[in-house]
Amino acid sequence: MLKARERHGVGEVIAVDRNYVPMQEVSRRRALCAVVAGRAHVLNPATFERHGDLEGRLELIIFPHAQACSDSKLLIGRLERRVLRRDHYLCQYEGCQRKATTVDHVVPLCQGGSTTWQNLVGCCLSCNQIKGGRTPDQAGMVLKRQPKGPRAHLFERFEELLKRASAA
Repeated sequence: MLKARERHGVGEVIAVDRNYVPMQEVSRRRALCAVVAGRAHVLNPATFERHGDLEGRLELIIFPHAQACSDSKLLIGRLERRVLRRDHYLCQYEGCQRKATTVDHVVPLCQGGSTTWQNLVGCCLSCNQIKGGRTPDQAGMVLKRQPKGPRAHLFERFEELLKRASAA
C-alpha cells in the first residue's frame, strides 16, 4: 500500500520564491494548477511536459510574487509538533529507542540557549529529565544527529537539481 505522500505526489516539486529561496515541497498537481493559473512559472521549461495524468517532469517552479518566510517565523505556532515531526517522533539521544514525547533545548535556556530549529530536538521524558538544565556534553549524552532547520533538505535538493541541470 502506498503512503499518502507517494499516492498524492507530495514532495515532488520544489517551490522557490522570487529570490530562488526554496519555500516548500508541493505535489505535481498543485504545482501544475499554480502554473496554469499564472501564479507560478516553471524554472526550466524543457523539463515540463503537459500530460493529463501529470506524468511529465516538473521539479522546480518559481512563485514570482512570493517571499519565503524566515526560519524565525516558522517557529510561531505548532513548534513542538513540527520539531517532533522533523525528528520522526523518536528520541534524538544515542542509546535511546523510545518515542519522543517532549521537545528539549540542546543548549538550555538557563545557559543562554535559544528557541531555534538548530537548538531543539525531540526526546523522551526520561532523557529530558536526565539531561536537565545541562548541555548534552555536560550530561554525558550524545545526539544521534545535529538538528537542522525545516528547509535544510530543500536546499540540498535544490543544489542537486541545479547540478543536474548544469551537467545536461
